[in-house]
Amino acid sequence: MATKKKTRAIVTLEQWVEIRIRDGKTETTLYPPNDALLERKKKMDPPPNIVYRRMNFVDGVPPEYYWATDDPRRREFGGHGIQRMAVDTWLQTIAEESQRGTGHIGPCSDLLPRPKERGGCNCPVCTFHQRRLDASGRSM
Repeated sequence: MATKKKTRAIVTLEQWVEIRIRDGKTETTLYPPNDALLERKKKMDPPPNIVYRRMNFVDGVPPEYYWATDDPRRREFGGHGIQRMAVDTWLQTIAEESQRGTGHIGPCSDLLPRPKERGGCNCPVCTFHQRRLDASGRSM
């Protein structure tokens, strides 16, 4: 009987991001807010190794978030997006967002593919990030 290879545990922090347009202004709401997520991180054992930000564009994708997609249909009708990053990358990203002071999240330059332990993904975005990760010699 073959033994099953032990895979590492993926411990995640999860944040939902709702992006709405109200009275012509873009509103971004984080669930939980960054401060609460930082407190949750401190209490986790084992510590998290990935942060998932799941974005919901309720009223279409506003100009502040055009970095999230160049698809005209998605920009018009909205939908979902995801940022998957290492914890250190998230800490750097939220520091940069805080400095900007807009209340919106921003792009992340070091996104991760969907972990193989979670079924992997062969979509063009995950394939691109996996190749970049492989070329750097780093692992998730």
